[in-house]
Amino acid sequence: MDLTDILNLFQAIEPYLKVIVVLVVAFFVIGILNRLVRRFLGTTVLPLDAQNLLRRIVVYGLWFAVLMYVTVELKLEEIFMPLIGASVLVGAAVALAVKNALSDAVAGIFLLLDRHFNIGDEIETMKYRGEIIDVTLRKTRLKTGDGTIVVLPNGKIDSSGWVLHEKKTERE
Repeated sequence: MDLTDILNLFQAIEPYLKVIVVLVVAFFVIGILNRLVRRFLGTTVLPLDAQNLLRRIVVYGLWFAVLMYVTVELKLEEIFMPLIGASVLVGAAVALAVKNALSDAVAGIFLLLDRHFNIGDEIETMKYRGEIIDVTLRKTRLKTGDGTIVVLPNGKIDSSGWVLHEKKTERE
């Protein structure tokens, strides 16, 4: 084996070595960033559902960038780009299939961030009047005057509106 053979062999395996190094580094860096984002979001007033959603978006976005680097480095664009395009179509189909759940989740994020009402407040929405006992990413739970617990999707609450009633004081 002469020097040109060794150089040719190195040039052939160089992209694979780069990819291995990038994957190992990405594994550790994304793990550290995941912990940092979790710690940062823990200091915010966002509910746990929204914190987890934002953290996952960051982590998945970073892994997607690593996947794109690997695809380009190994010259697999011709194989993976059509697959990624197809996955976008599948993602759009899934999004349409779960559009109500997505609508509720997005409305839940806005309801939780805007803080128009809080747990313990009395609201009237969608022909129901009661005290808010829980607000999650997708659902809001009201306890009506007769003790019935009503679970309402956040998307419907956001689109139909609500009336916030003043809290009753002990004198009333």
